[in-house]
Amino acid sequence: MTAYKSIKGFTVQSIATDPLATGLAGATWSSGGNMNTARSSLGGAGASNTAGLVFGGLNADATGAVAITEAYNGTSWSEVNDLNAARNNFGGQAGTSTAALAAGGSGNAESMIWNGTSWTEVNDMHAAQQLSGSFGTSTSAFTGGGAISGSPRSTKAQSWNGTNWTEAATINTGRNALGGFGNSNTSGLIFGGSEPSKSAKTESWNGSSWTETGDLNTARDYVNGAGSSTEGLAIAGRNPGVLAINELWNGTSWTEVADLSTARLDGGSAGVSTSAFIAGGSLNNGTGTPFTNATEEWNVAGVTDTIQNEGQLYYNTTSNTLKLTKLVFGTGAWASSNVTNTKIGNRAFGGSQTAGLLAGGNPTANNMELYDGTSWTNSTVINTGRRALSGAGTVNTSVIVAAGLITASSALTEIWNGSGWTEVGDLNTARYYGGTSSQGSVTATLYAGGSAAATELWNGSTWTEVNDLNLARTAINGAGISTSAIIAGGEVPAPPFRRAETEIWNGTSWTEVGDLNQLGIHRGMAGVSSSSALCFAGEIPPMTAKTEDWNGTSWTEVGDLAAARDLQQAGGGTSTAAIAAGSRTAPFSGATEEWNVPSAIGNVTIDVD
Repeated sequence: MTAYKSIKGFTVQSIATDPLATGLAGATWSSGGNMNTARSSLGGAGASNTAGLVFGGLNADATGAVAITEAYNGTSWSEVNDLNAARNNFGGQAGTSTAALAAGGSGNAESMIWNGTSWTEVNDMHAAQQLSGSFGTSTSAFTGGGAISGSPRSTKAQSWNGTNWTEAATINTGRNALGGFGNSNTSGLIFGGSEPSKSAKTESWNGSSWTETGDLNTARDYVNGAGSSTEGLAIAGRNPGVLAINELWNGTSWTEVADLSTARLDGGSAGVSTSAFIAGGSLNNGTGTPFTNATEEWNVAGVTDTIQNEGQLYYNTTSNTLKLTKLVFGTGAWASSNVTNTKIGNRAFGGSQTAGLLAGGNPTANNMELYDGTSWTNSTVINTGRRALSGAGTVNTSVIVAAGLITASSALTEIWNGSGWTEVGDLNTARYYGGTSSQGSVTATLYAGGSAAATELWNGSTWTEVNDLNLARTAINGAGISTSAIIAGGEVPAPPFRRAETEIWNGTSWTEVGDLNQLGIHRGMAGVSSSSALCFAGEIPPMTAKTEDWNGTSWTEVGDLAAARDLQQAGGGTSTAAIAAGSRTAPFSGATEEWNVPSAIGNVTIDVD
């Protein structure tokens, strides 16, 4: 019997505007009234974009701090009573337009409270602090990071109870020029800053400890904030130029939403995720003049559009297009993280960007380090030290490493179970500098090429020889899983030595596909299959910082690493969340960089031709 749907079809919703991810995602910035005095490095307080306060700052010719205070009513700014002392680069700022806190800044520890009419000096901070991430109210506030005497990028944190400041648990990563928002001295968020490289790190405070959570999509310093501990905005900043980028925190992760009209850094901001403002700031990426007096308001009032639902099919009557709501990806970028403890080359990587493992290295090292997404920790050494070995695994509690160089080629295989290493069955052919299906597992992994041409498949107990690569080569890396893998680049014995060829594995055999744009050896690779991968760094020579993205058909050059290097196997992860750690040759910096591609539900036009 024929189904009714196959006869009559199905209904497609017709709407005049594309759906929004959330009401907040559809909000925009609009111009507000200009401040009376243009300045940067000022403090801000307020509960909405109709009731705000800004105070202090650096004056328009950048020669010194000012004490000016201005109040905002949603339309215009009025000068009110000044701070008791000129101040900029505050160490603590919080509260509303009628009850605000201004503390620290400009190298001092003084605190002042605003009662809606005037400022009153109260007890000093425990230690002078400035350029910190702050949040809370005039009677319950918190500040973390920033700069104190002798420490330009501090981990110090202080809590205000309405009477006194006390020292609190230090933040995990010292940095200054960061943003913050939150409800009280027991609940808040700090983000961004300078380490000295621009940071994307976010940390949440629960009243007793700090927890690192989802990074900003765009690393930056001199970033402003507005919101509560569960929902807020990271506004503008610098990396390295002045930014207009605005990101929304939903309690778990950041999403890029509407940009400011005027890019700026180090302004005064306050409010909540649905009603916020930013005023003033610097238009110069060195944080100097020119300064602006412009105000922008963030408001979601009146947003009644259809909300996105992944997989939703609809017809846009305005553009006359058929569309589908689906997950779409933005532009990826590398951000620096903490260096490895041991700075040697020729190490194997296994795991992910947030749970990685490095093992072995020059000349016959047996050391091992674990990565938690922030820092490296030395752990249980492998049984047999060697270099030029290869690894696979999706988390750092379950990794397989194989092959390598001791005094000669090795066939050794070892498995890590999260607490110790166990030697298992050897490869059939001893070798080194080969490529693995890096997202494979301890029960299903592929090893191909290297100093021998063969491909071998691991089934959890033994290696079995399967079909060879079409182009035998060494100094390669691989990505994917045992049934869907990719190998790219490498070196052959005869000219031209360096190669750009790419091959994909379908579980049975290798097929040559589109070449890399840049030939080279010892390139890092990341990816979960033969249809989505990333290839980065390596040596042509010279060493390169280039990154290429594979979409299943061709390679496209995308964002460069900060540091050119050859990785050998010290890179992994996925094509949207990759990691590069250390280098194969001197200088062995131990530098770690993370690649992230922002994603969001988007509306995609369906081609009906």
